[in-house]
Amino acid sequence: MANYPVRGRSSPAVGSFPFGTLMALSLSVGALAALGWQAWQFIAPLLAPPAVPQFPRAVRVEPLPRPTSLPFSPSARPTQRESPPAVGSLDSTAFPPGSRGRVIEPLGLAIRSKPSVEGAYQGGIGAGEIVTVLEYSADGRWQRVRRELNGQEGWVRAGNLGPVEGAAVASAPLSATSRVESTPNSTPSPIRPPLETSLAPGERGRVIEPRGLALRATPDREGAYIGGLPMDEVVTVLEYSADGRWQRIRRQNGQEGWVRAGNLAQE
Repeated sequence: MANYPVRGRSSPAVGSFPFGTLMALSLSVGALAALGWQAWQFIAPLLAPPAVPQFPRAVRVEPLPRPTSLPFSPSARPTQRESPPAVGSLDSTAFPPGSRGRVIEPLGLAIRSKPSVEGAYQGGIGAGEIVTVLEYSADGRWQRVRRELNGQEGWVRAGNLGPVEGAAVASAPLSATSRVESTPNSTPSPIRPPLETSLAPGERGRVIEPRGLALRATPDREGAYIGGLPMDEVVTVLEYSADGRWQRIRRQNGQEGWVRAGNLAQE
C-alpha cells in the first residue's frame, strides 16, 4: 500500500532559524560593536603620531647703521698736554725757606744726610709732624728741614708738606747756610728740646714718637742699642746730655739708657 503525504501539515524548512534566535544574535553583535567603538576611542589617541610643533615666526632684526666717519678737522686734533711742573717748584713757592709745614704723607718721610736716595737714612718723620724748611736742593726735589719735635735736621722729599694752621710764611727767606755757626772763641749754647716737650730731671714723661724710641748706652747715634720704647710708655727723666739732644731715662722695669730728647710729653 502506497504512503501519501497528509495534506494540511507543513514541515519546517531545512537551515532556517527561529526569529528569537535571530534577534538575540543581532543584539549581541550590536553590543560587541558598541564596546569595540568605545575601546577604539580610548586607544586611537595613544596610537596617533605627535602633533608637529609650531614655532613662532622669526623676526628679522635689521642691523644698526654704521656710524659715518666725521670729516677730519685740524681743530679737532687733541691739544698737547703741558708738561707738569717740577716736583719741588710748587712746594718752594708755598713753603719758602724759613716757613713751617706739616707732613701730609700718610706713611711719613725718611730723613737723609744728603738730597738723594743714596743719602744715609737718619730717621723718619711721622704724618702730621711740623717741620721748618731750611733750604731746597738745586733741582727743587728735596728740602732740608728741621723737626720741631727734637731739632733734628736732614733732607726729605719735597712736595709732602701741607699748611700749618695759624702759621705765616716767613717774609725774609733764610740762606742756604742757615745753620748757626760758632766762632773758635765762642762756646755754643746747649740745645734744649722744645718747651712743650721739655721735662726737668726727676719728672715723668710719655713717649709721643709714633715709631717709638731707641734706647742706647751712650748719648749718641753710635751708642750701643740696648732696647726700644714703644709709643705711650711712661718713663722718668734722669738727666740731659751736654748738648741737650739726649735724655737719660729710667723705664718702669728699672732699665736705664739714653733716648733722643724732645720725644716725651708731660705725664
